[in-house]
Amino acid sequence: MSWKMMPLMVVLALPAVACAQDAGARLGSGGSEPGPRRPPSSLELLLENREALALTPEQVAQVAELQAALEEKNASLHEQLRALRPPRPPGPPPMDGSRAADAPPGGEPPDAARMRERMQQAEPLFHELRANDEAAYAQAEQVLSDTQKTRARELIEQAREEHHRRHEAMRERLRSRQ
Repeated sequence: MSWKMMPLMVVLALPAVACAQDAGARLGSGGSEPGPRRPPSSLELLLENREALALTPEQVAQVAELQAALEEKNASLHEQLRALRPPRPPGPPPMDGSRAADAPPGGEPPDAARMRERMQQAEPLFHELRANDEAAYAQAEQVLSDTQKTRARELIEQAREEHHRRHEAMRERLRSRQ
């Protein structure tokens, strides 16, 4: 294979590699346990919308490389967040939704003070994840045209707003159960 064909082969191979990875990698618990789905990174959004952004194969390869580096950098943060998650009770969750996800099997309500403590511990981790995402996106923007940058910012903002709406709806459902 010639060196001129290498970028094309990389671009063609990246989707296959991405699909071959653990399908639960974006799940909050690593895939083996149910958990909250984390929002896609800004770079994942660029890759998912490569056609809408008219990314060239070279741009896709560069963004994919930045995404891989971001995942590696964030791996320990995601592991720390998983460790803060309360243990799940044994057995399948009730079908009627009568028990909170982290309530013990006996039906006792979760310890509110412990939950607040966990959230306080998680907050700096979420801030660091966001800062890492923003720094990686700033690097990715360097390979985008002005038109692509404008469209990418719109797509990212839409995705963040949608995630925020779903998150608030979930919080409201949890509040209504208490």
